[in-house]
Amino acid sequence: MSNTALTIRTDPALRKTLQERALAQGKTVSQVVREILEAALVEQPLAVRTGHLQGRLELPTQSDDPWRKQIRERNWRP
Repeated sequence: MSNTALTIRTDPALRKTLQERALAQGKTVSQVVREILEAALVEQPLAVRTGHLQGRLELPTQSDDPWRKQIRERNWRP
């Protein structure tokens, strides 16, 4: 690991939260911040990033609109 420094400004509440998390995990604040940044910057396929949205669309049960029909067919939840 290099010794490249990065300075960020946070409000006191965020700093306290970071310190508490670091203490609870037995890590330094820098380690916790690095882990958070690494997790946030990981490239994930669109399906993984939006998977929680699948099946959330609710449409009227009766509709002749072809777009609605196609969406309904692809919506995997009943």
